[in-house]
Amino acid sequence: MKDQIRYFIAGIFIGISELLPGISGATVALMFGVYERILIFLSKLKGFDLIIPLLLGMFLSVFLFSSVINYLYENFTHIFNIFIAILMIGYGIFLLINTYLKELAIRGLNFYINLFIAIVIGLYLSRFHILISEEPQIMLLVILGFIACSFLLFPGISGSAFLLSVGVYSLIIQSISNFNFNVLLPFGIGMLAALVLMPKLINKVYEKYGKSILVFFGGLILAAGINGLLSVVT
Repeated sequence: MKDQIRYFIAGIFIGISELLPGISGATVALMFGVYERILIFLSKLKGFDLIIPLLLGMFLSVFLFSSVINYLYENFTHIFNIFIAILMIGYGIFLLINTYLKELAIRGLNFYINLFIAIVIGLYLSRFHILISEEPQIMLLVILGFIACSFLLFPGISGSAFLLSVGVYSLIIQSISNFNFNVLLPFGIGMLAALVLMPKLINKVYEKYGKSILVFFGGLILAAGINGLLSVVT
């Protein structure tokens, strides 16, 4: 019973973390000691007794906390956007510095090339943001759900930060809060596909290229955060 309660509490915090850009749900799972069990469940479908309370905690926190975020966004849009942009900038800087200091192997020219490419792509995403922010097509929502959920499985990477960087974060939050299944259904299908297809691949990729991915994502989110801040203050 103690384990079920611990997994339920972990699910609550994982759910909250996935709603806030800059906080990694997988990292929170590692902190609670449940990340490995989640991957085992996704890979081998073992451990339903612990995964069910974790999922209940996640769904509960996502649906309750999304209403709070949606309220803040609708009523304090300017302040909220500044807060989120600063959060993303801080998260990007933290990822870059933390990875650089801990991993000697990625230092040097490759680090800066990786970072440069990520920042260029992050700056370009401001244009992409405008293209998909109004009425995303069903297939696009499926793809975004797939990518966001794949990021959720990577320790150190925030799926909601990705959604914010491509301009659909507010759409997804509003859809969760208002139970807009026209958006949630295709987005959820994409997430489910990622949960089925990606765990084993993510494990292998993370072991081999994990730190380089963290550098790239750090640069991407840093650039997206700067874009967001500039769009708010100018």
